[in-house]
Amino acid sequence: MASSKKIQIYGKTYSLKSSSSEVEAEEAAGYVDSKMKELANASSKTSTLDLAILAALNIAQELLELKNQAGAKDEAGEKKIRQLVAALDKELQDIEK
Repeated sequence: MASSKKIQIYGKTYSLKSSSSEVEAEEAAGYVDSKMKELANASSKTSTLDLAILAALNIAQELLELKNQAGAKDEAGEKKIRQLVAALDKELQDIEK
């Protein structure tokens, strides 16, 4: 069920509806806010819009890296399972002989 919340990012308040139960809107807003502040500290003459776009790009890059890492772990896990199944099959065949 969607709930209406007020969040604050980079000094501006937003009202939004969030239906996510795994990640709180406040937590996500805090993360975006911290990324924007981090970028603002690195470059003092950047507009708020540019900071938002750069923060979005950085967050998207982090997300894609995590997805790639998760995919690699899934592949490694599946490979290990296949190896174990093959070893079990071989042992069962040896027992049946």
